Parts: sequence; C-alpha cells; structure tokens
Amino acid sequence: TDKGLVRNRRKLEATVENAQRMLELIDDHGSIHTYLRSMDGMLYVERMQALTSQFRHLGRTGAFIFLHCVNEPHPHWEER
Repeated sequence: TDKGLVRNRRKLEATVENAQRMLELIDDHGSIHTYLRSMDGMLYVERMQALTSQFRHLGRTGAFIFLHCVNEPHPHWEER
C-alpha cells in the first residue's frame, strides 16, 4: 500500500544494471571521479549524452541532476 515504493520491474532491473555499469566504470577507470575526468573538455551536451548512453532510464534531467549532485560542471537549470 506504500505508493512511495518503486514497483516497476523495468526500473528495478535498470537500477541493478546501472549499479553493475558503475562497477564496470570503476574497474575501467579506477573511480567514478576518474571516469568523469575523462569527460573534461567536453561540452555539457556531450557529457549528458555520454551519461545517458551508459545508463538505462537516465534521461537529460537525470543526467543534469547527477552532474549537479556530484558537483560537476553544468549549466543553470534554465539553460540546460
């Protein structure tokens, strides 16, 4: 009866797959920080496209919020 719980099977599967992808990126780059550093010099739109292509159910808004939360360069909300 808790409406706050995610019950969409595809979203749950994507969460597991995305966690596995994060571990792969850590194996490949040493850390997520180093993975993000590999995108230095890219325009925001290129970074957003790189992220959204790596992870399931991650769209433009999710990529923006992720970059904001990890203190990576991103435009103002209105300019994204």
